[in-house]
Amino acid sequence: MAREVISTSILMIATIVAVSAAIMVILPTVKDLAHSYSSVSGNLNEKVETDMEIIFIKVTYDATTVNVYFWVKNTGSTRLDTDLIRMSDIFFTSNSAYLHFTPSDPEVTFTIENGDGDNYWEKGETLKFAVENIEATQMPQDEYLLTFVLYNGVKASDYFSW
Repeated sequence: MAREVISTSILMIATIVAVSAAIMVILPTVKDLAHSYSSVSGNLNEKVETDMEIIFIKVTYDATTVNVYFWVKNTGSTRLDTDLIRMSDIFFTSNSAYLHFTPSDPEVTFTIENGDGDNYWEKGETLKFAVENIEATQMPQDEYLLTFVLYNGVKASDYFSW
């Protein structure tokens, strides 16, 4: 009888240790999955609420340099700080050229037009970008696709030629 009690006790202790080990392994994984899901849903929500449209593109040039000016309207409900705008990308692509700039580059400047005076790009406000002093050899006359990509991957594109 004592053997049965000892055997049963050992089996119960082993079962409790095994269940505890399984819980210790599974619980952090479930927490990580829940965190990943909430992170993905937050990013998706941010992308859905972010929208913009390129409304105008102007090009000026002389024999050696090209300047491209373009205006982007915030048509979404996301409010973006100017530091987030500096993390964006600007692409000019054609059959003969490919150029990439960021708002932090020395050739690029931007301002918030028709804004309320703060450092946020809000719904209805327009960003004016100036990409200046591009060497004419880097950007020969052609039809270009301007693509503006925000830090979160939301993009707007439009064609222009010069």
